[in-house]
Amino acid sequence: MMEKTASLPLRSTRINELSFWTITVVALLTYLAFLAALVVSATANINVRTFMRIACCPEIRFALKLSMLTATITTFFAMSIAIPSAYALSRYRGPGQVIIDTLLDLPIVLPPIALGFLLLVFLQTNAGEFIQKRLVQFVFEVPGIILAQFAVASGFAMRVLKSTFDSLNPRYEDVARTLGFSKWQAFARIVLPLSRNGLIAGTVLTWARCIGEFGATIIVAGAFEMKTEVLSIAIFLKWQMAQISEGLTVTLLLILISLAALAVFKKIGGRVSV
Repeated sequence: MMEKTASLPLRSTRINELSFWTITVVALLTYLAFLAALVVSATANINVRTFMRIACCPEIRFALKLSMLTATITTFFAMSIAIPSAYALSRYRGPGQVIIDTLLDLPIVLPPIALGFLLLVFLQTNAGEFIQKRLVQFVFEVPGIILAQFAVASGFAMRVLKSTFDSLNPRYEDVARTLGFSKWQAFARIVLPLSRNGLIAGTVLTWARCIGEFGATIIVAGAFEMKTEVLSIAIFLKWQMAQISEGLTVTLLLILISLAALAVFKKIGGRVSV
């Protein structure tokens, strides 16, 4: 009688564990099936020959080259701002810290199309018109793509890099200072080398984010074929003209680029959190 009573809690525990893992695995498989259905439906509607023919046409090659160029330039500017900003945000402890941290997260949570609209409004002000007339023309031009991508990706880059700097023990820098290193030397010789994987991973993710940016880009730079036509804009144009095969080709190109970027990220810095 005692043995039967003792086995009841054990059996109940096993049932609870089994039901828990069943629910979690089913949830995971459901989402994986959802993603697989999207990819399979895309590949089922286009063959390799059609894909290669469309991917090699002048318009798509132009969109691919422009996407690569603008994403690379934007990533350079975004990382140049994000590295010192993220370090300052990681180490700063004082008044206004929460407010500053929240403001820097705004570009992440704000819809890109709304961010693009804010950029467009700013460019219509006196300061914006001065910049466009005397320095660089952004509206409906290629520099507008870079500006839109920067506005969207810079906050993302800061958040990724901040998590990298947060994981570093400040004692390493303190020890370097006691050995006669200046703040600049400690940052360059201690912080940056220790953050190498996180910096590379952040660069890759920021670049991938720029490649896929659409909302802010179409507001600031417009959707002009063979002018401001990056890959995301190309999908929009093909959808407008009901060119399904062309749109699927560009979509698959973006999927391949995204998978390559994620593979690099997982290889060198997959533990960086956002």
